[in-house]
Amino acid sequence: MANIKDYPLRKLADFLNFAYEKELYERWITLYPIMEAGFIKFISFKDYKEKALEKVKTNVMSNRLTDEEILKHGLEIVKVYERNQQKAGEKNGNI
Repeated sequence: MANIKDYPLRKLADFLNFAYEKELYERWITLYPIMEAGFIKFISFKDYKEKALEKVKTNVMSNRLTDEEILKHGLEIVKVYERNQQKAGEKNGNI
């Protein structure tokens, strides 16, 4: 498996977008039974996603970071990820 640092920045953005959409879908799925029962108004996943992304865009527009700040934060995330990967399975010797 390739190291995440080896991917181009655009591909990493695609991974993050996919992960965010998957998280949104999982949240929408938890609301689906409540919508089906009629306790809350039904909203399609497409509309739910559009509203969530609209909220994210307004937050992003108000929180502009420089390229250096983005890289600094990204490297901090990678360091924490790598540190936690090394700890996987330490208690019983397997993963």
